[in-house]
Amino acid sequence: MDLRSRLLVEDNMLLLTLEEPVGTEQRAALAQAVDQLVDEHRPAGLVLTLGAAAGTAATVSVVLRAYRHWAAAGLPMAVATPQAAVRYLIRANQPALPVHAPTHDALRAVRALVRRQGGVDDLLPRPWGQDGAARQ
Repeated sequence: MDLRSRLLVEDNMLLLTLEEPVGTEQRAALAQAVDQLVDEHRPAGLVLTLGAAAGTAATVSVVLRAYRHWAAAGLPMAVATPQAAVRYLIRANQPALPVHAPTHDALRAVRALVRRQGGVDDLLPRPWGQDGAARQ
């Protein structure tokens, strides 16, 4: 499994690319690798790009898990894949997750979600609570 990552510095977007097929025995390792890269880079948004060969059921499972996990944490996410069947499967299981064929459309979708959230600052940890009082 070769998961490549690239941080787009100008807008703090993490682009993860998977070109190889992933089987069920690699699913946990892929999920852990995605989580680790997001934890390390702390991006404003995440785009997973799946190559034509990467569209396996195990990969889709990891994508859906990543979306549930990171959406709950407030991290906007989108997926890009050339395979129409994979896009359909992801949309059928998670209609809220933006799925596109070209990567640039997925990036555009995540950038729009970040803007809608109110910007990058909303994703960063703050030393004070929701009410503005300092945390102890």
